[in-house]
Amino acid sequence: MSDLDLVEVAEGFECYTPATGNPVLTEAKLIYEEIFGRNTYLSGLAPINPKGLVVDAGANIGLFTLFIKQNYPDASVLAVEPIPNNVEALRANLHHHKVSGVTVHPTALSDVPGKAEFYFFPSMPGNSTAHLAEKLKDKQTVAKYANPTIAEQLYRNEALQVPTTPLSDLLPPNVEIDLIKMDIEGSEEATLRGIAEEDWPRIKQLSIEVHETRSTLDKILKTLTTRGFKARAQTPEEAPKGIDNRIVYATRT
Repeated sequence: MSDLDLVEVAEGFECYTPATGNPVLTEAKLIYEEIFGRNTYLSGLAPINPKGLVVDAGANIGLFTLFIKQNYPDASVLAVEPIPNNVEALRANLHHHKVSGVTVHPTALSDVPGKAEFYFFPSMPGNSTAHLAEKLKDKQTVAKYANPTIAEQLYRNEALQVPTTPLSDLLPPNVEIDLIKMDIEGSEEATLRGIAEEDWPRIKQLSIEVHETRSTLDKILKTLTTRGFKARAQTPEEAPKGIDNRIVYATRT
């Protein structure tokens, strides 16, 4: 069991977080503003079915899941998160907010079942990743905003083994998927490969945070357009200068 803190991220809204020792910010507040304040993951999409199925891939502590259930209380959510500390906070937040209709899958997404090494960032659990080298490139940017000592503290990490599962293995049969939201810190390509060909036609929309290189973004856009989606990439609002992230919005043409 990890130590969870109950923090107020907005007036009247509390959530549990496993984050510890962050001298700069409360990460949960930033994520709350990104999701509830700026509506980052839905703003570029068509309205979803109020009773539909949403996949929250990279659910972290569950704030996007809570956002969906707050706005679409009859929707069903598959919340997928590999980091045990985050899963514990996710379950605590579902209980704290008395949310039902959510299935939690404590696994990473990939193209094959198995195990993978992930890196947990205690000060910034939302940055936990299987792609450590890429994530550590951001440390130089953070050092400019803060200082090298703080950057070192923020980016300290712990390695752990987590299970991996193809997304298609988690999807219920014969059900339309209204939305796949994906914020999985560099594992986007492998996760898309883990969607079986027969499942693509039942996916209506995707919202994907894409990390790092232009070639990765181009591959993801090509994957989506060849499967019948109109896809576009947008730089997130409030993105720190020097951190190369995009949000890809994909809807059926």
